[in-house]
Amino acid sequence: MTYNKSNLLKAFLFFLLIITILITSVTDTEAARRKKKRTYNPNATKQQAIEIIRSSSESVSQLAGIEPKLEINNETKELLENDSEILNEEGDYGEVIEELEKEDDVTVSFEEFNNLWMKYIDEESNSQYTSYGIKKTELMDFIMKKLGTPYKFGATAGSSVFDCSLFTQSLFLNVANIQLPRVAREQINIGKKVNRKDLEFGDLVFFLTYSRKYASHVGIYLGDNLFAHASSRYGVTVSSLESSYYKKNFIAGRRLTTKDMIALSVNQRNILNAERKR
Repeated sequence: MTYNKSNLLKAFLFFLLIITILITSVTDTEAARRKKKRTYNPNATKQQAIEIIRSSSESVSQLAGIEPKLEINNETKELLENDSEILNEEGDYGEVIEELEKEDDVTVSFEEFNNLWMKYIDEESNSQYTSYGIKKTELMDFIMKKLGTPYKFGATAGSSVFDCSLFTQSLFLNVANIQLPRVAREQINIGKKVNRKDLEFGDLVFFLTYSRKYASHVGIYLGDNLFAHASSRYGVTVSSLESSYYKKNFIAGRRLTTKDMIALSVNQRNILNAERKR
């Protein structure tokens, strides 16, 4: 059998059409899968996080104002053990989101501010406050209100979504007027290093979730191996350092110091800038 050029062209075009249909089908299926994976249910996430807290820590439950129930069910146990990020699928490495704020070039008299800050801390009950002087219940209140907030890489301040570093930045800014750097790989330079076994409520915890060169994910430690964070999978939620994923990718804990609180204080910066303009 012989084919003329017209028949060969038709056969070739038909072949291209079939290939195009197959590629489109696979692409649509993958897009649907990703869309389904990234669809948030804020109420479900909030309830899920509350159940994790209730079943994992009596002390964190008290701070959150919820009744502890230290009988972990199979569903919660499986979630804690298999909890993981999907950041590496999105290439979300927590950097180059927006231009970082310029460093403050004002020379600070740390001694004077240190004396005032330490006086404030000493007057309060240490058990109610973090080691750097922020009331634990105020941090927890912010976290509880934000549970279920959707995740969006590169979210900007004031929006109704978070990425991991914007969540921790917003937490400290709203609760204590402390301005942390915008991204995880900069936040890890704040404070002093803390070993995992020595973590306390309010410490920042960092992970490698995309690049092996620098911190790419951050959360705030709550106690009993629990930490709050903006997860790319669930939005703002609570996870366990004992989950296989976070246990493997944990790289550092950092604790703010008095010096950090002074240097990063928004109120102090405003006062110093006003003084400088006089």
